[in-house]
Amino acid sequence: MRRLLLTLFIIIGVISFVTLTYAAVPRVINYQGKFTDKSNNPLDGNYLVTFRFYEVASEGELLWEEGHILTLKSGMFNALLGSIKPLDIDFDRDLWLGIEVASDGEMSPRIKLASSAYALNAQAIDMLDSSQLMRNDIDSVMSGSLTLRKDLILKGDIAEPSRIVLTDANGREYYLWMDNSGNLRIKQGLPSSGKDGAILATEKPNSISSSIRTPLLLLVGIGVIFYLLKKKK
Repeated sequence: MRRLLLTLFIIIGVISFVTLTYAAVPRVINYQGKFTDKSNNPLDGNYLVTFRFYEVASEGELLWEEGHILTLKSGMFNALLGSIKPLDIDFDRDLWLGIEVASDGEMSPRIKLASSAYALNAQAIDMLDSSQLMRNDIDSVMSGSLTLRKDLILKGDIAEPSRIVLTDANGREYYLWMDNSGNLRIKQGLPSSGKDGAILATEKPNSISSSIRTPLLLLVGIGVIFYLLKKKK
């Protein structure tokens, strides 16, 4: 900065600087400050003020830029960064703000962006880090036990039913699902269709699955044989 000075800056609020946010929350920064000349006299009038974001304290690649026509009163100004050009940059790293008034040259040094006290808590929910939360828009990988106090509800789509995937100690995968006929099926490896698997149980009335029916018939047969042998004696 050659002729003007920024003697006071305050970042009032930083909104939506973490990835886990609601879409309706605006990505804007409310920024206030005070401009004076080198003799510490406050400026008055309309000025073109350009704000820029960089990822380094000096030089470096320009990430974002926005110009505002600000009306200064006793040097004081207020600007809503992101209200003209969207803040389409990620705020998950260190960033520096550069400010230029008219064509006076960018002020030096740049201002390192800081979080407000409450914004630091936005990355956690109920003391849990964002990495500990499951998402429904991507595949999530977690470790540990999951305990449910109510039902676990899996809903399939029109193309195929929902499945539960179980693995053994050797890493083999077993798929467990309910087909459209009310049969509970299981198959080692990925099924090719909703009926590609052995039936464990069926929901049809008065019917027993083959895996249960076979040993049951065998027991009945053995009982009949013992009855006949005893009767002959």
